[in-house]
Amino acid sequence: MSNSRDTGAESASGGEGGSQARLARRLSDELRHRADLALFSDQMSSRWTDALLAETRYHLAGTMNAVEMAIRLEIADRDVDARLGTLPQPFCSAALERQVDLLSPELLNHFRLRGALSVVQRERPDPALTGNVGDMLERSGEGPFGQALAALALAEQRWAGPLLLDTPLRPDLPAEYFCDLAWTAAALLIRAVSQGLGAADRAAMHAVIQAVERVIARHDEGTGPFALAQRCARTLSGEDRLRLAPMALIERRLLLFCALVEAETALPIDQVLGAFVDGGDVARKAILRVMGTDEALAVHVFEMLAPLTPAIGDRDAALTRFVEGYRAFDQGQVDGWLTRMLMPPPLLAKLTIIDPSA
Repeated sequence: MSNSRDTGAESASGGEGGSQARLARRLSDELRHRADLALFSDQMSSRWTDALLAETRYHLAGTMNAVEMAIRLEIADRDVDARLGTLPQPFCSAALERQVDLLSPELLNHFRLRGALSVVQRERPDPALTGNVGDMLERSGEGPFGQALAALALAEQRWAGPLLLDTPLRPDLPAEYFCDLAWTAAALLIRAVSQGLGAADRAAMHAVIQAVERVIARHDEGTGPFALAQRCARTLSGEDRLRLAPMALIERRLLLFCALVEAETALPIDQVLGAFVDGGDVARKAILRVMGTDEALAVHVFEMLAPLTPAIGDRDAALTRFVEGYRAFDQGQVDGWLTRMLMPPPLLAKLTIIDPSA
């Protein structure tokens, strides 16, 4: 019989809490999501700046209002329609603020990225810089690139309206996020108009479910800004993509730039955008190097992304460190970062657990 006082948990972890530490790291994404939800409940979190929070709430509320409106219009049952008519309009966006745990990590992250795009887009391009995407649009005429770029410009303009939470905003989301949002609205509506399992409650649930299914069936993700930006990039040659990339940055067309990076590297557009928003300086430097961005434009990007970056003390000193780091950021570092980002996400997650500092 052993006289050791080690517990079974200590033995399993080598006596140093290794298994507990690994478990804690595996829960980090869920904990971060919980922190983001806490912020949505007006609690503090350093991941969100005030500008990013305001834009994210605007996008979430506006698209939820539009989805709710579409669902209500699809209700054919008069009694159910009358029940819904007793609710405020819009109802779901305000209800969601009180029930933020309905937001999945994927849905909240998508709206966070949309909010980041709007923060960047609301600032006017720097007149001291040169370059004009419109020039390329004029030269492209009515070809596929010109058509996609014109549609993208119109779609992005809809995002720059007044930050009102009670007006509809076209729900131009990728299909999976649209479905998530539609069923979130359905849950809120059903819970509001049915309190039990009586015949009227079952009818209300059935009517809302059928309405949501029809709304989802009509959704076309190809008209959304993400899809349009990807269509723009895919119509261009590699040479044209590299020529257009600095123009897109100068004009603060970050979504178009991310689509160009996707076409150049095969890194998905949402991962590119997420790296810009949350990846820190290393990710930003790697992406800019991939597209051959010079130091002057790197400074512009640093300033452009400042409203998305939590306070870091002396911003002039931070800019100096960024530029010096960018100057020293070599191709080997770019390749290493890109190799990791192109790994299957489950593999990258496991490797991050093994070596968080890599």
